[in-house]
Amino acid sequence: MRATSLIGALVVALGLTAGCGDSGGVGGAGEKPATQKTAAAGEPVTLKYWTWFPPESTLKTTIAAFEKSNPGIKIELREFEAADYQKQLPLALSGGEQLDIVGVQVSAMTNSVHEQLRPVREWEANLPAGWRDKLAASPVAQSEKIAKDGVLYSIPMGSIGSAIMLSNTAMLGELGVAVPKTMDELKAAVDKIKAAKPDVKPVVFSGEPYWQEEMLFTLSGQTAPTLSDDLLAGRKPWNAPQMVQALTDYKSLFDKGIFDKSVLSLKGNRPAELFGSGQAAFLIDGSWQSSMLSDIYRKANKISIADVGASAVPVLGGGQPAARAFAEGGLSIPKTSQHVKEAAAFIQFMTMGPGVAEWAKDLVLVPTFTDFQVDPSVLTSQSAKDGYGAVIQVINGGGSARDSNQAFLNQVEGNAILDVIRGETAPDKAADHLQEEWSSGRYAAQ
Repeated sequence: MRATSLIGALVVALGLTAGCGDSGGVGGAGEKPATQKTAAAGEPVTLKYWTWFPPESTLKTTIAAFEKSNPGIKIELREFEAADYQKQLPLALSGGEQLDIVGVQVSAMTNSVHEQLRPVREWEANLPAGWRDKLAASPVAQSEKIAKDGVLYSIPMGSIGSAIMLSNTAMLGELGVAVPKTMDELKAAVDKIKAAKPDVKPVVFSGEPYWQEEMLFTLSGQTAPTLSDDLLAGRKPWNAPQMVQALTDYKSLFDKGIFDKSVLSLKGNRPAELFGSGQAAFLIDGSWQSSMLSDIYRKANKISIADVGASAVPVLGGGQPAARAFAEGGLSIPKTSQHVKEAAAFIQFMTMGPGVAEWAKDLVLVPTFTDFQVDPSVLTSQSAKDGYGAVIQVINGGGSARDSNQAFLNQVEGNAILDVIRGETAPDKAADHLQEEWSSGRYAAQ
């Protein structure tokens, strides 16, 4: 099962403010696209735009900026809750609803609506020459690969990924600790924090089974970038040497005291709460927590830390920074659209134009646009600016996909990793168990 879209729920869960994972039908395969209309001179074109993200308050500002620079085009927005959108959009498109632009949850929705969408190749002539060069290659490739026919149907606004590490910069400055780049440096920082602030947890993250996969494959991705992709695609067995090594390496971080086993009791939003209240020095979570880098966001949500930085998870051994990421928030043109040129102009504005700086203020998605610059009012400290740059680099860096077989993860994988960490199962035995369960046929690819 592809990782389902998180960003709709995250907008609510994070309390964001405006400032700051198959059907046919009408317009499906074998049917002719709707005839495109050309507006008469001076007559405005109204584009019907359905989506679930960004929040309406953010989109209104972004749309106003687009309409100001494109006075002949008006946008008629309809926004949905994320779960409802996954039901309503396929129904509307298969029923012939005339829409001009639709947001697509790339991982969760592409294959349920692609037969009603125009391939990008049919309308890319309306985009700037060399438009792909303006976007990070990995999210675009993921958006293309996710479709069963391997065709690109949407241009991704941005990506989400994990894991990354947030830092209480003010606390680190007080202790004379630099943001660690390696696990050895993190160990030194942990020791210093324990000695100076015994009531503070040095490193926190979720102890829930699902998050153990994120931790494991972020670390393994530093030396074996395709391991999780290969396992989930069946190209490698779950007891491959690289998997045994990954389990061994992850357990070693607890054995060395870099991570404390007490974090395994943390559930839900508790790790973020501890970090946000100054009771933890480092938070390992997803890129969606980048909102904490914003002073505006922290004030609006009563987060007491004076300054926050971010980085890739420190590297273990001789690897390179890594994270698992997947494109989200794709924008597509349905076959029913009669204003393709104008729709393409809006998609350009939202994915590789001035609109990116408007909607990206919420810091939920890492923009695909390579020339993106954060609004100066959002990130006011140098540590926040440098930190978000590091997040962008690692999320758009072409690592493995943030993908899971949800049933296997929930019923087998997550707990198997926890058994290794707790010393209840040896890494090789856990890997053998994972392969035995994977081969059982009970967890067919979803």
